[in-house]
Amino acid sequence: MSVDSTGRSNSSGASGSRKRPPALSEEEDEESSFTKTFEVMGLLGEGGFGDVYKVKDNALEKFFAIKIVRSRRNALREVVVLSDLLHINIIRYYSFWEEETRYQDNSSTDGSDSFSGTSTGSSESDCFLYIQMELCANKTLTRWIHDKNSESSGDSKRSQESLRLAQQIASGVEYIHSKGFIHRDLKPDNILFGLKDEVVKIGDFGLVTKDNIDTIDGVEKRTKGVGTPSYMAPEQDGQNYDRKVDIFSMGLIFLELWWKVSSGHERANVRPALTDLFGCRVHD
Repeated sequence: MSVDSTGRSNSSGASGSRKRPPALSEEEDEESSFTKTFEVMGLLGEGGFGDVYKVKDNALEKFFAIKIVRSRRNALREVVVLSDLLHINIIRYYSFWEEETRYQDNSSTDGSDSFSGTSTGSSESDCFLYIQMELCANKTLTRWIHDKNSESSGDSKRSQESLRLAQQIASGVEYIHSKGFIHRDLKPDNILFGLKDEVVKIGDFGLVTKDNIDTIDGVEKRTKGVGTPSYMAPEQDGQNYDRKVDIFSMGLIFLELWWKVSSGHERANVRPALTDLFGCRVHD
């Protein structure tokens, strides 16, 4: 899918090219291409990863999610990978561009929007990436698990729903691996529900890396300690690992889908059991 200079997409397939909005005239310079193209509907999430907004493309009259992050190597890596992925169980990427300012929603204070972080140089790290993605429901797999753990519904119903979700997650992970990538941060927080049909979608590719299957045994040295400790495979504590670390994380997710495992005492009991089963250390 190719995109035009404003971030809109056409129907030709996924885009891997790097697009930047056209230069603004002196009269337009004070207005960001972001606010020229989109109407901000609300903040979906914020944190060290950046901010995510629900927006409306005024020309297309469609809703999207825009993720705004500082333009660094891992953010660019996420964009490059997303542009190569097109699967129903992976959050869809549409476009990205860079701006020298970062949008801030001040509607909760004085009712006006503003931009901050104006670049003082040409360094890439002084810019901000605006990543246009598919809008998902404001619900993660973590929320689904929590809700199910609070319900008194029978095991049969939960088992059927869990099987359906597990099949979708496995399909998405299989596709990621078929494209030669390792996600490295699979966890319920990074799996979102779509807007309809209870479809789940894998997101947050900020820690993704290439899976070089041409090395001996398909394993090469990588950055150690990358991921979320409670879902990391034991070998991620070192540098030699491959796509199998995603399978380990996925197995832990499936465990939480089917069984009521709290974040406290019950979860702590799972780790020693896995250690005994696999004969290896598992992160606490």
